[in-house]
Amino acid sequence: MRTAATADLQDRLAVVSLDDGRHVILRALDASDGPALVAAIERADPNDLRRRFMGGVPPMSYLLRQLQSADGVHDCDFGAFSDDGRLVGVAQFDRVDDSPSAEFAIEVEHAWQRVGLGTALLRQLTSYARSVGVREFAAHYFADNVPVQRLLRDTGHFVASSYECGEGNGHLDISEST
Repeated sequence: MRTAATADLQDRLAVVSLDDGRHVILRALDASDGPALVAAIERADPNDLRRRFMGGVPPMSYLLRQLQSADGVHDCDFGAFSDDGRLVGVAQFDRVDDSPSAEFAIEVEHAWQRVGLGTALLRQLTSYARSVGVREFAAHYFADNVPVQRLLRDTGHFVASSYECGEGNGHLDISEST
């Protein structure tokens, strides 16, 4: 059944020009993107995956079930696709019930980092999250994950961070556009 939230989610598509001149298409992911997700994980840099998942990659069957069950209100996934159709970045949020706070995560293929893709994905995710009532993002990451620390700081929404036992925690206030 197509709800107002899923209709809005499916209608959000953006073509973004990156700092190095490449272009990507940002759009919501759905169950049909499972093969693209599998391929992206298979070619990903192992250290990037370790940082994204804070350890080992979960079983692929688990990740595919998460993709299939995303409802666009409590959990949502946006993907970045290169000109040749490869999935080169993913940003997602998950929240409990209709809480105004959601946890977010992001992964960008190594060759696509440091060109503005993570920022573009986070902007798209933030815009959509606001439309379904999310007002705060929380991120949990290894304390040595400098790229995500930069991303959090550079959003214009950064509120606070903390570190404990090698893990960093960051909070973004996304209640208003900046």
